Parts: sequence; C-alpha cells; structure tokens
Amino acid sequence: MHKPPFQTRTRLPVRERLRLTQLARKKMRPLWSALLCAPPLLYLLSEVLFARP
Repeated sequence: MHKPPFQTRTRLPVRERLRLTQLARKKMRPLWSALLCAPPLLYLLSEVLFARP
C-alpha cells in the first residue's frame, strides 16, 4: 500500500495553498470590478450616443 512518488509532490502545504489563493484573489479583484462597472457605463454611453435632441 505505498503511494507513487508523484502524488506526494503535488500535495502542497497549507501555508503555500493559502498564499496561492490570496494571490489568485488579488489578480481576480480588478477583473470583478471591471465586470461590475461595465454594464452601467455601457448603458450611459448608449443613452448619450443615441439620445434624440
């Protein structure tokens, strides 16, 4: 019942896993804010562009 060596290599310590998750969150934050801001800005832009005088 011994494990193959490649499985032990893929196992990361908890501290490393936490660090990677925090790093991923930092990279995702600008993306989420852009996605949240885009629809209202596009709506306002379309209102301005297609406004009838």
